[in-house]
Amino acid sequence: MDTVTLIEKVTATLATADITDCQIGEMSELGVVARVDIEQANRVLDVLRWDAELQFVQLIDLFGSDVRGLIEITYRLRSLKHNVDVLMKCDVPYGATYRSAGQIFASAWLPERELCEMFGLVLKDHPNPKRLLTVEGMPPFLRKDVAIRTKEEIWG
Repeated sequence: MDTVTLIEKVTATLATADITDCQIGEMSELGVVARVDIEQANRVLDVLRWDAELQFVQLIDLFGSDVRGLIEITYRLRSLKHNVDVLMKCDVPYGATYRSAGQIFASAWLPERELCEMFGLVLKDHPNPKRLLTVEGMPPFLRKDVAIRTKEEIWG
């Protein structure tokens, strides 16, 4: 399936589910990018997963990055039937509440916990939202507003 056809099919599928406020475009070799409001993220994931034609049945990756003073959450979905990927991106402010997508894709449970811990997001609707890599009270290390610690601070 070529990129233009994939963009048209994803747009039509989301429009059928009454999701019209997302922006869908092309991004080099990585696949198609869909920019979605965080409030609609789980709904879009659900529609793309269970669509009979597209069949984005696999969540390959889930990660975040600090861009423009916001946390950009990226979901990478793969359709094994068509051998294509869709990257769904959502922007959330620092300290926002983030709803788990684990009920839709079980492979999201672990990366969501890491994402929320490292960027200081609050995880909601997760069966085990405790920290994985640090202890309570540690700052969200991957945010740009957190100061980098020196060797002396760590060793002292």
